[in-house]
Amino acid sequence: MKFIHAADLHLESPFKGLKNDETPNGLWKQIYDSTFKSFERIVNDAIEYDVDFVLLAGDLFDRDNQTPKTYDFFQSQMQKLNEHNIDVYMIYGNHDYFDMQNQSVSFPDNVHVFGNDVETKTFSLDGKKIAITGFSYANKWITDKKIDEYPVKNDVDVQIGMLHGGLEQTGDHYAPFSLEDLISKKYDYWALGHIHKRQQLNENPLVFYSGNIQGRHKNEPGDKGYLLVDDESGKLEVQFHATSLIDWLTLDLSMDFVDVESAKNHILQVLMGHKYENMQLISLNLILNNPISDGQRQDLEYRVTNALSKDYEQLNAWIYEINVRLSDDQKMSSIDQDIWDEAQEKVFSEDEISSISKSLRKYDFIAQHLDDSKEDLMEQTKMKLLGGKEDTDED
Repeated sequence: MKFIHAADLHLESPFKGLKNDETPNGLWKQIYDSTFKSFERIVNDAIEYDVDFVLLAGDLFDRDNQTPKTYDFFQSQMQKLNEHNIDVYMIYGNHDYFDMQNQSVSFPDNVHVFGNDVETKTFSLDGKKIAITGFSYANKWITDKKIDEYPVKNDVDVQIGMLHGGLEQTGDHYAPFSLEDLISKKYDYWALGHIHKRQQLNENPLVFYSGNIQGRHKNEPGDKGYLLVDDESGKLEVQFHATSLIDWLTLDLSMDFVDVESAKNHILQVLMGHKYENMQLISLNLILNNPISDGQRQDLEYRVTNALSKDYEQLNAWIYEINVRLSDDQKMSSIDQDIWDEAQEKVFSEDEISSISKSLRKYDFIAQHLDDSKEDLMEQTKMKLLGGKEDTDED
């Protein structure tokens, strides 16, 4: 038995905030098409690896009403799997919730959609009886513990659970469950959806969030894809396969600012040196060792964007935001000395220190230390605030 577990395709994701006048049309098309291309990779891999079936654990679409183009695309991919005798078991999630009683959608015969009530679908494979249990969202919110409606494994060789939801201890109101709930059902594998970070919740039985197949904003960095599960070794084993075409990256870059043109060239050289394989959407934290004016910052952003509009394909990188800040040393050293002197006079007076440390002075050894170390205390505080370096003795 071999199958793919994928979830949170979010086809037709709008990628909010990325489309503006500076975004090249070719790049925007690449970004917008990324969820579709990622799913095509999953379908092609399913055919190449000759899997028996595919599990799609909810939020296949980014919204409950799909455009005809997106619907036709999904249908074509289902038909492609059908032509290779690969079945698909799918549930709808909170983004693409679907009321089965009031609407009907036609899919190829290989596609098995779970209804709004928990149900189990069974079939035979390689002489084994396989059961898959799941349900589809009828509404955006589900606060009930639908897991309670899942049956305990009974009279089958392999039982798989599909569930789009979150752990109840997180306060999630999407079909909440606990790990103990899942384990109590005695299933062999839990294919979870809804959480976009790939993670394993349990070893026996195997409980996995496959994560989404393409990161959609900067809070979804790193490789995205699907899980390939097989029992060739006699037990279920899981492998991750990346499908994302675009990665989100936060890049920290420290430098001395000389002039805008030099800063721009340095940034481009750094990007070129990374030799990215996938297109990177970058949030650049530019950490400067000397100050820069607002005009220079705006000029730098313009020049970097203008250069990347010509070279983003070669560099496989696009900087969608630049955050400029001073290095810690520079930031601290810029504190006005008069402010420090005033604070020192008020805070480090004998009366102030005595008042703050009154409760500690009942211990003789602490009282003596406080009396002896006023200067040390003041110096350490100054170093903390102003970023100074403490003198150390090296043996």
